Amino acid sequence: MSEIKELKEKIDIKISQDRLTATIIIKDIDQLEELTEEEVEKILVEYKITYGILPWNQMEWKQKLQDEYEFIIAEGLKPKNGKNGRLIVKQSTENAVSEDEKTNFRDVGKIPMVDENDVLAQLIPPTDGEPGIDVLNQPLKQKRGKAFKCRAGENVTFNEDDLTFFATLSGQLSVGDQSINVYPLYEVRSDLSLETGNIEFNGSVTIRGNIPTGYRVKAKGDVAVYGIVEASFIEAGGNVLIREGIAGMEKAVVTAGEDIEVGYINQAEVYAGNNLKVRKSIMHSTCVAQGDILCPNGSIIGGNCSAGKIIEVKTIGNVANSKTELAFGVSKKVVDRVTYLQNTNKELKDNKRKLKMLGDQLQQKKDAVGELLTKERIMLLKQRNMYEKTIEQLQAVEEELKELQYEIGNFQDMKLIVKNIAYENVELIFGKYKRVLHQEHKYFQAYLEEKEVTITSL
Repeated sequence: MSEIKELKEKIDIKISQDRLTATIIIKDIDQLEELTEEEVEKILVEYKITYGILPWNQMEWKQKLQDEYEFIIAEGLKPKNGKNGRLIVKQSTENAVSEDEKTNFRDVGKIPMVDENDVLAQLIPPTDGEPGIDVLNQPLKQKRGKAFKCRAGENVTFNEDDLTFFATLSGQLSVGDQSINVYPLYEVRSDLSLETGNIEFNGSVTIRGNIPTGYRVKAKGDVAVYGIVEASFIEAGGNVLIREGIAGMEKAVVTAGEDIEVGYINQAEVYAGNNLKVRKSIMHSTCVAQGDILCPNGSIIGGNCSAGKIIEVKTIGNVANSKTELAFGVSKKVVDRVTYLQNTNKELKDNKRKLKMLGDQLQQKKDAVGELLTKERIMLLKQRNMYEKTIEQLQAVEEELKELQYEIGNFQDMKLIVKNIAYENVELIFGKYKRVLHQEHKYFQAYLEEKEVTITSL
């Protein structure tokens, strides 16, 4: 029998399936006492175990075999598998409203919003990991991490250089399992309720139902409502479309940066940055349009309406002679702006006079003594800078004031067109010129001519 075979009858080596551990086993316990370190070394050589050999000969190895019949004699280096790729979302996707953010009980949620060019998320690539070494001194292959699969969806672009996703327009952020999207339209497929809460969005909003009393909708884009708007608040940077109408109960306020189109208006405040288009009637409401108020097939009864150019209507007032005011020209907002600019103009002229006086005094002193003190030189530099800025501000204010004053005094394109009848107690206002109708008028137009409100037949 060969020497190695005889040795294997005393001891043997068991290598784990992953080749990361080698375990020495005593097979004949009676021969343990005679077993030598050289024999252990030989069995290691026989199995070609050369890596990760533990300092077995520095411990009571025979006692270990006596007690446990085996012990680990070599350990390999485990491979470090790579980490999977991941997605880091850079924007908040939280839709719950904190207690600090609530203004009333209808603030139940918020829309995750982003602006154009916002960085939405970043892909972190997977890592390769590191290979291991088995007890036979052979490499052990590691597993590379898996890439995170995510694509740029609607209105999102992916930057290959820094692996970031960014928005190409403003809207609602949606981070799904495999894509990132930004939706410019937020849609509610029902009435507003405590389930939907108030809405504030930096895109456009569509509500396929009603807006009940007390709710608030704010959007930087358009707002479209398929049902009725009750005593609620709507503010849009773009257009407002209300398919049914506004039943305002003297509390509704609807404001648009552009056009407003609505079925009817009853007891509400409506402000349009351009035109107001009403399919049926305006009743006991305050309506302001920087452009035209167009109600060619309906009535304006009670309240007051103000248009920057034209008011076109079928009927004004009613048989009860409810007081109805129609104004032409600039809105109160423009008048307030003019007042503000006039006050600012006065303050700037006063500041200009004081700064000039201070500059003249410092210059005279410099001419007299030859050199100013450090503090005075700094003061003179500041004075010159402030004087130049004041002149620039004054020029800008005077130019805007000139344009608005021309707008206030220009009634050339402003007129009222009545396609049926205007009842008594209707007041027509063109700037500071007024005319109250004391009798019915039919099929006519009214305009300002020679500083007088003139009525002529259509």
